[in-house]
Amino acid sequence: MSIVCCRICDGKIEIASDSISVRHFTQGKGSNIKDVKLVKINDMIIGTVGTAEEGNLFFQYCSTRKPRAANEQDIMVFLAEFSGWKKKLIDNNKVDNSYIMVMDKKAFAIDGFLVQEILQYEAIGAGMDYALAAMYLGHDVKKAVEVACELSVWCEKPIRFFET
Repeated sequence: MSIVCCRICDGKIEIASDSISVRHFTQGKGSNIKDVKLVKINDMIIGTVGTAEEGNLFFQYCSTRKPRAANEQDIMVFLAEFSGWKKKLIDNNKVDNSYIMVMDKKAFAIDGFLVQEILQYEAIGAGMDYALAAMYLGHDVKKAVEVACELSVWCEKPIRFFET
């Protein structure tokens, strides 16, 4: 239930997300809903789709540590360490959410322990197919998220955006 997408263009990295927040079958609205999908933290930009619980745990973990280097192997090791940390807290070591991580002028798509560097564009979440089609047609990430919000019942404005 969400959309996070990333595009590499002219040496810059753009990343955007929607702002839907759902509890059971009810969508949260209003200024009291803090962003739980796309944050700047510890010299990284991280977007997540999946549960807010795991996303918040991952953001907390990343607030005091980060991968040793911006490459697929070191990020995978970082996820394994997060998995162990998570198990100590809530007795669940499974990494269920998908993530897009931007660090050191590189972007990575993360799904479980599959980590792949993003070379052109990528999207994760329920609005992924709509956003990928929009970026394939040459649109930026803001427009891609807007399209996902228009066509997917699981995506909702406002759009959050960062550029490096």
